[in-house]
Amino acid sequence: MLKVALIFPNYILREEFGEASDPPLGVASIAAVLEEKGYGVSVIDANAENLTKGEISFRLAELKPDVVGISCNYSPLHNPSLQIAAMIKSEFGIPVIAGGNHATALAEYILGCSRDIDFIARGEGEIVLPDLLEALQSGANLNHIKGITYREANSMCSTPDAPLMTDIDKLPMPAYHLLPMDKYTRYNIIASRGCPFNCSYCASGVIFKRKMRYRSPEMVVDEIEQLFQTYGKRHFWFSDDTFTSIPRYTNALLDELIKRDIRITWSCLTRVDIVTKELLEKMKRSGCSYISYGIESGNQEMLNKMGKAITLGEILTTLKLTSEVGIKQYAFFMVGFPGENWKTIMDSYKLIYQSKLDGAAFNILIPLPGTRLMSELVKANLLKLDEVKWDYLFARTPQEAYESYSAELAARWTELSGAELIEACKIGHRFPDISRYVFGD
Repeated sequence: MLKVALIFPNYILREEFGEASDPPLGVASIAAVLEEKGYGVSVIDANAENLTKGEISFRLAELKPDVVGISCNYSPLHNPSLQIAAMIKSEFGIPVIAGGNHATALAEYILGCSRDIDFIARGEGEIVLPDLLEALQSGANLNHIKGITYREANSMCSTPDAPLMTDIDKLPMPAYHLLPMDKYTRYNIIASRGCPFNCSYCASGVIFKRKMRYRSPEMVVDEIEQLFQTYGKRHFWFSDDTFTSIPRYTNALLDELIKRDIRITWSCLTRVDIVTKELLEKMKRSGCSYISYGIESGNQEMLNKMGKAITLGEILTTLKLTSEVGIKQYAFFMVGFPGENWKTIMDSYKLIYQSKLDGAAFNILIPLPGTRLMSELVKANLLKLDEVKWDYLFARTPQEAYESYSAELAARWTELSGAELIEACKIGHRFPDISRYVFGD
């Protein structure tokens, strides 16, 4: 059987962001599936270990893989993926496969950028990669492999999409044993895949197609118990796109956590319109220490433009309930959506004051491939793919506390300059503390 190395590239600027906090579960899940099928698998989390390309090359020389897969899940991994692929081709001359959300959304564009990447595995890697590896090993014709994009002669070939997994309970537990588990500050758990909502800026639908699939509560808690027992006590983060999307499922999962009495702390990301006081109380009993709500704006017109389908009244009601139950509440706000101005930003500050949030994260909008928002910006000639500096999208310069390149882009479609957008984020990030200090509780 082939030996496969899976690489998660290094892209965090540690001077600003600190250490990597989460295991790369997509890579770990694919690794587990390949191991189950008999492949020799290794994982290099270059991000967690802060590896240079030279250090990655040294690891590969030791591992001697037949094929390398690179995770290009996020837009800032675009250039690192291309650079690692070039190193692999130059030094080892073996097939290179890229996959993940960003690669799926821009498959032909990425292959056009790099002759060193041989294949893009589109969609869920657990489905696509085993079929592709089997074809590479046997020499079979590639055009029957679903979900791949590749070059044939001088043209691009894209086969039909692979179907989504119908039962994600059949997936083995992620291959945590292949990861540097001592490098992560928390555990990253996925109970579901997909999001049923349709926010214009969100790329969740690129692979998951807005289709929701859930793991059994028993299997999720089995994984939590194993992580707890094997690697020690750490905080758990449910990284589902929308954790409480189906209350009946969430209740069953919480019941399982309470029944087993594992005594963990955990947190999640969700929406304000799909929680109730009863659900929040059960979340608290099961160990939930904080909830991050995707609020994005305190201006109703901006929320409508984003396709959030929530109201300011729902936001304030849910934040009040969360506080009453005794769960800390944080919120994500987006600055730089088309039409943003100081009035809309001031409305977000006003919402923080009214709701008495425990914390707020203000980030400048990043247009992501495969989203309705990016399509609209490209169509309006406000953004050109060939001009985007992908690896700068999350980069923060030593002089600025917030995303300077993203601010430069967002200034094209807002009423504010890049410097004003950065200043708006700085103020917003401090506003929960400022409002408590100035106005009291």
